[in-house]
Amino acid sequence: MLESKAVDFFKKIVDDSNTAILYAEPSLPKSLNVKEFVVKYANQKAQSFFSFSFDSAKNQSLVDIVNYDEVLILSNKVLEVGDEENFNIIVQVDDSLLNYNVKINKFNEGLLFTLTLIKPEFITDKESKVPLGNIESRKRELEISNLFGIRVLDSNDSVISYLKPVFDKKGKIEDFRIVYINNRMGEIANQETAFIEGKTILEYYPKNDENGVLEILADGYASGENKEYTKEFIFDKEPVWLTTKAIKINDGLILFSKDVTQEKSYEAQLFIQNRLLSEAEHVANIGSFRWNLAKNQIKYSDNVYRLFGYDPNEFDNKYDRLLTFLHPNDLEKVKSSFKEARKTKSKIDLVFRVYTKSHELRYMNTIGECYQKEDNWYMVGVIRDVTKQIEAESVLQIKNTELKRTNADLEAFNRVASHDLQEPLRKIQMFVSRLDEEEEGRLSNRSQGYLSKIKYSSDRMRKLINNLLSYSKIDEVGEQPKRVDLNDVLKNVLEDLGERINDLNAQVDSVSLPVVNGIQFQLEQLFANLIGNSLKYVKEGVQPNIKILGSIISGEKSSVENLLPSINYVKLQFIDNGIGFEKKYEEKIFEIFQRLHGKTEFSGTGLGLSICKKIVQSHNGTIMAKGEKDKGAEFTVYLPTLL
Repeated sequence: MLESKAVDFFKKIVDDSNTAILYAEPSLPKSLNVKEFVVKYANQKAQSFFSFSFDSAKNQSLVDIVNYDEVLILSNKVLEVGDEENFNIIVQVDDSLLNYNVKINKFNEGLLFTLTLIKPEFITDKESKVPLGNIESRKRELEISNLFGIRVLDSNDSVISYLKPVFDKKGKIEDFRIVYINNRMGEIANQETAFIEGKTILEYYPKNDENGVLEILADGYASGENKEYTKEFIFDKEPVWLTTKAIKINDGLILFSKDVTQEKSYEAQLFIQNRLLSEAEHVANIGSFRWNLAKNQIKYSDNVYRLFGYDPNEFDNKYDRLLTFLHPNDLEKVKSSFKEARKTKSKIDLVFRVYTKSHELRYMNTIGECYQKEDNWYMVGVIRDVTKQIEAESVLQIKNTELKRTNADLEAFNRVASHDLQEPLRKIQMFVSRLDEEEEGRLSNRSQGYLSKIKYSSDRMRKLINNLLSYSKIDEVGEQPKRVDLNDVLKNVLEDLGERINDLNAQVDSVSLPVVNGIQFQLEQLFANLIGNSLKYVKEGVQPNIKILGSIISGEKSSVENLLPSINYVKLQFIDNGIGFEKKYEEKIFEIFQRLHGKTEFSGTGLGLSICKKIVQSHNGTIMAKGEKDKGAEFTVYLPTLL
């Protein structure tokens, strides 16, 4: 009975107190990080202050009762750390501004809140020394309190936060406490803002001391000046760039932070692209420019300066300065061309000579086009050093002149070979033939032998001249390449060689051959020379056997040099069982006038295979030879296919 009276006695004292007293426990027992507290007790003053009726049988959320974010933020901090929090809040009641002192203490498993009305004359602002009872000071505090209470802040694209300084024992700012921060920060950091609010900036992000943020904010608070900075932060292993503006309001700082990570990414990409462009200009030996035609100012890329032998930005960007580099004989040409381009807004493309810083004469080519932007006209273009190109063209012109002279000499030779050489040769053959007829039976055997040698030599001379003419005219064929069926080519050649094939009882076997793009009569000459070689160099006592094979191969998969990997080739193989040749002659055999045997052993001029090689090359192909003495020879031809 006595215990019950004591409880009622103390309850009455608490209920009649002018101090609002409220006790709340976490909604999640033994949790240090919660957003919600359940009210377990509230005296009459607290119920009146927070405008609610306490019902011990019904759980009441502290969030629903307390509309002051600062109280809720610091509640978590007290629960976690255990230290008392003591602060003031300003409340508007009717037309009056009332200041309350709020204390939050850890008590048992929960928190004990006490709110005491403070008389205005005893309250002063530490920084400004203006009494808090002053209506202007109170209005500023009320504006801040109202600002934090506006939920629309959470929908702002910027991170908005309110910080209050934390002083050390000497009165120096050692940190800032995060009193408020909107939900945008939670989205960026991927963390609930309740876990951020109440902490200091060094507790939440220790590197704020290393990156200079703390120093900037402390200087802004002390000087009252607005501060702006852009810093990189790492949240959940992801880099985030924030541009922040800090404004001092009363005894704290409001921070407006904008996420500029994407802009920084674009800036980095632009830097890389500009760097690559600069490197590309350097490698390509070119530079670029942008000319403001109204102001006569030209902005050059770094490599333009290097083309003229200078370091970047070593000479000014005036148009007249550019003219000082010009060769005197090119000055009027350049001025006239640029004047016309500026007047008509037309494209410019000219080559001129300049003297570099080291007085070296160089050829430059400039290409520029005009465009209009915001009522101003500009010319953009490139400048490239074409000295080597000009010099190469000069050398090429000299070579072309020499080539024309050589071709003229070759044409003169062809005329001599086709007419002047053959005319006396025909007379020699004619008179030798008449002498042989008229003196038949009257010449001694020795004289008859001399006459036969003259006939043989003149005949060989005629063949040699004809072959030389054929060799020299392979590249002069006016006929355009067309679709050629190699089966038709082989058929025509075998008909021409039919009598010789029969005389030797030779066997010629062939598979079905593909189609190529070429000149038919030259391909027939190629087949005739290769098959004719096999019929000429037969092994005594062995029936001649010639095989002609054809297939399609990929240039990419072939190990043969000079074949392009992007196209297919017809592979032709001419294989015989004749006398063959030694391996050391595989390359030499295609040289002009090259003979592997004496002229008394086998007839010929040594031009047959040279003509074959030139025909194959004129068809963009390759020919190869492989042989083994007394075991035969194989000639392989590669020609681009139509397939």
